Amino acid sequence: MNKVTNELMGTCGFHCWDKVNNIAEVGYDLEKKFWEKGYMKEGLKKIIKFGFSEMSLNRIQAYISLDNEASYKLLESLGFKREGIIRDKHLYRVKYYDHYCYSLLRREWE
Repeated sequence: MNKVTNELMGTCGFHCWDKVNNIAEVGYDLEKKFWEKGYMKEGLKKIIKFGFSEMSLNRIQAYISLDNEASYKLLESLGFKREGIIRDKHLYRVKYYDHYCYSLLRREWE
């Protein structure tokens, strides 16, 4: 939420929470007019901290479309490591898309 205009800027949160193995997937989306201003990095730092401290996560993972360079640079700036390519990860408009798999471990964040 934009503090000045009270406008919704995007989303950021966890899903696919595996409580047995202490893993969750982080997902996020930001309106284009807010790109490259540091908002998502600020939000991700807070949610990562919450995941490790309040949810007792050991691993946070994310899947990023191969062509989304800004997103994977953002994750890398936060310490996420690229693990490889997940082939045909998502079906969108009758086409499958490959995604990079990224992860951040608690010990790497601390």
